[in-house]
Amino acid sequence: MASTSFSTIQSQITAGITSQFQTPMKEGQVVHGTIKKLYPNQTAEVQIGNQKVIAKLETPLKAGDSHFFQVEKSAPELQLKVVTGPLTQGNTMAQQGQQLLQAMNLPKTTEMQAAAQFFIKQQLPVSKDTLMQVEQLLKQLPKDITMKTALETIQKIIEMKLPLTTSMLQTVLSGKSTEGLHTILQNLQAQLQQDQTVTPALKNNILLNLQKIAEPFNAPAAGAMLGKQVEILQNQQLPLASRLPILQVLKESNILLPTASLTNPTPDTGKEAIVNSAGDQLLKLGQAAPGEKAQVLEQLRNWVSQHPALTTSQKSEVIALLKNDNQTNQMQLVNNALTKVFAEQSQQAIFLKDMNGLTPKDHLVSLLGKGGTIDSIAQALQQVTDISKNPASSNLVTQTIVSAEQQVMQQLDGKAFEHAMKEVLKSLGFGYEAKLGGNSEEIRQLASQLKPQIVELLQNQTISSAVRESAEIVLGRMNGLQILSNENGPQHQLLMQVPLEFLGKKMDATLEWNGRMKEDGKIDSDFARIMFYLQLDTLEETVVDMQVQNRVVSITLFNNDQQLSQFAEKFKETLKVGLSSVGYQLSGVFVKTFEEQKMASILKSKPNMYDAQGVDIRI
Repeated sequence: MASTSFSTIQSQITAGITSQFQTPMKEGQVVHGTIKKLYPNQTAEVQIGNQKVIAKLETPLKAGDSHFFQVEKSAPELQLKVVTGPLTQGNTMAQQGQQLLQAMNLPKTTEMQAAAQFFIKQQLPVSKDTLMQVEQLLKQLPKDITMKTALETIQKIIEMKLPLTTSMLQTVLSGKSTEGLHTILQNLQAQLQQDQTVTPALKNNILLNLQKIAEPFNAPAAGAMLGKQVEILQNQQLPLASRLPILQVLKESNILLPTASLTNPTPDTGKEAIVNSAGDQLLKLGQAAPGEKAQVLEQLRNWVSQHPALTTSQKSEVIALLKNDNQTNQMQLVNNALTKVFAEQSQQAIFLKDMNGLTPKDHLVSLLGKGGTIDSIAQALQQVTDISKNPASSNLVTQTIVSAEQQVMQQLDGKAFEHAMKEVLKSLGFGYEAKLGGNSEEIRQLASQLKPQIVELLQNQTISSAVRESAEIVLGRMNGLQILSNENGPQHQLLMQVPLEFLGKKMDATLEWNGRMKEDGKIDSDFARIMFYLQLDTLEETVVDMQVQNRVVSITLFNNDQQLSQFAEKFKETLKVGLSSVGYQLSGVFVKTFEEQKMASILKSKPNMYDAQGVDIRI
C-alpha cells in the first residue's frame, strides 16, 4: 500500500525542524540572499534562508535587493561575491533557477532545472559540483521514485554530510520507505531456499534467524510447553501411559538426564547455571559446607520469598522444605519443589521477568541442567520444540503444544509485545557495528544476528544475482534506518521498523521517535513525539501520533475506518490508568481520517514552529 498518507503527516513533524536547520556555508557555494542593512566598509546584514549573517561584499549593493551570492571566504569573516544582478520580486522559481544556472554556466536540462529550483525553494547553499552530482543522480532514478522524493532524500544526505552517490541515495530512500520488512525478508528467504551456491552453514544460520524473526513468541510458547510436560511428568497420580511419552520426548531432546525415570523424573543435576537463577541457587545449597548450610538456607528462603514470579502459596510450598539443614533427602525435595512451581509459572506468568531479567521458563531450564547461559536455554527450548513437533509424537505431546500456544495468546499484553519487539530487533541485528568494539562475549553474539550474516553473504562473489539483490535490499533498509536515526544538538531522532507476527496475523510497524537528551546523556522522558506507522490485516493503514509535553500525553489515530472512534473510546479509560501508573497524564485521544488530515495540512497557513523549551513540534 502506498505511504502517501504517512508522508503527509510526517512532513508536519519535519517541517519545523527543517526550516530551522542552519547549513554551514563553504567556500565556492552559491546562496540566495537578501540585503537587509548596509554598514560602512562594504559590510552588510544579509538574510540567507532562516539566518542573518554579517558579510563583506565585493561591490556596493542596495538594501532590499535579492541576489545569488557565491561564498568567497567563510572565515575569519564571511565574504560574498555577487553572481547575479538584483532578482525581480515577481520572478518565478523557474526563472530564478534559470538565472542561477546561467550564472554558474550549467546546462539547463530538466534534471538540472529541478535541482536548482529545489535548492532555491529550500534556501540551501549549493555548489556547482553539487548540482552536477544531483543531476546525474536524478537521471538514474528508478521508475517508481519521483523526482520530488529523490530531491528531498538528497537534501537529507547533504544535511548529514554523506557522499552523494547512487548507493547512498538508494540506502536512504529504502530507510524512508514504509513498505513492510515482512515482504523483503520473505523474498530473501525464498531466494536462499532455492539457491545452491551459499555455504550450508551460513544458509542455515540465516534461515534460522529469519524463522526467529517470523516467530517472536516461539521461545515463550516453548517454555509453556516444557512447563506443561514437566508438570505432567511430576504428577504421580497420572497413569504411566500419559507420563511415559513425555519422559521419552524430554530424554530424546536431551532436556532430562539419562538417569531420569518415572519415579524420579527431575533428578538434581548439580550443573552450573546462569547467575541468580533457580538452578544457581540450588547449586549453592548443594555445594555449601556443613558450617555454612544454615546461612545458605536463609539466603535461599529470602530469594524464594522475594521472587516476583511466584505466588504466595508456591513460596510457602518451597519455604516449608527450607526450615532446617538436616532434613533427609532435602536437596532432591527442594529441587522437585522448585521445578514444580517454575513449571507452573512457565505457563501462568509467561512474560513476567524478575529483577535479573529471567522469566519462569529460564529458571525451569536452569533446574533441568541446561541453563548455563541464555543461549543454552534458547537451544534447549528449540530442541524440545523440534522433537515435540515430530509427526510421530503422541497425541498427548501434541496437546501440550496446543495448550502452550493458547496460554501465550491469552497472555498477550504490553510485556509480551515488548518481548516480541526486543527479540525481533535482536535477531535483525540493527546497530551491530556499535558492538564490534565491545567485549568478546558481545562480539560472539553478533554471529547469531541477521545483519552481520548478510554482510558475510554479500562478500561471497559466487552467490546468485537473485540472492545478492534480495540481500542488498534487506541490508539497504537496515542501513537506511540507521542513517536516518540521527542527532541535531540535543535533539535526537530514532527510526526503526519491526516486523511482528502473532495470532496468525502479520504486522509491520514503523516507529519514529523525536526527542531530546538531558545533560547527563539520558533521554528526557518529559518531552517526546512518537509516530507509529502500522500495516494491519484488518484496519490496514494506521498511523498513531503520540505527543508528550511535560508528561502530558496526547494521542491522534489516523485511519479511514469510520468505527474506529467507537472502539478507541472503549479503551480510553484503560489507557488513562496505564499511563497514570507510570507517571503520565492522558489529555485526549483523537481519531481522524487521512482525508481530514490532508485538508488540515492545506488549511494550515503557518509552518510548525520548533519550541526550544522542549516541545518537538507545535501543532
